[in-house]
Amino acid sequence: MIVEGILTTESEDGSMHVAPIGPHVDRAMSSWTLKPFQTSRTFSNLHRQSRAVFHVVDDGLLMVQSLLGICNSPEHAPTARFEARAGWILQEACRAIPLRVSAWDLSSERATATCLEVERIELKPFWGWNRASNSLLELSILVSRKHLLDRDYLLQQLEHHRTIVQKTAGDRELQGLQLLEKALLHSD
Repeated sequence: MIVEGILTTESEDGSMHVAPIGPHVDRAMSSWTLKPFQTSRTFSNLHRQSRAVFHVVDDGLLMVQSLLGICNSPEHAPTARFEARAGWILQEACRAIPLRVSAWDLSSERATATCLEVERIELKPFWGWNRASNSLLELSILVSRKHLLDRDYLLQQLEHHRTIVQKTAGDRELQGLQLLEKALLHSD
């Protein structure tokens, strides 16, 4: 199965790089497979360091900001701490799972990194399910694939998810919706 979350890696200068990712995991979360594009900064950092931290989050706005690259600007970086044994840990996450790469397959455009879980760090209780946050996650995935999808389909999905967000959102989810609308409506 694929679990959506946020991955932090360490850049060459030691700074944190934040990106959304959906690793393939088993139900026990003991088997991890990451598939970053070889052209991505995530791949570059992961390939160089052979480690990353996967984060389980319950914050739709944080997912949106990570997708749009907002988290990688110093003025909008999420609160994080660096731990030598683990890497960059987002303080707003529910759980941080440091991973070590045990094997690489570089034979396709999307590299395959087989990873082992180093530990699980519980940061805060999972807040719970919220339809607005789920819609932000779905819209984020569509935005990440907008170059592959028909614009009419994207607009239809935006309208569907906008209705859900507007009915069930708090302030952070509404901010996330605005960012995604801008990314979909005011792009090339």
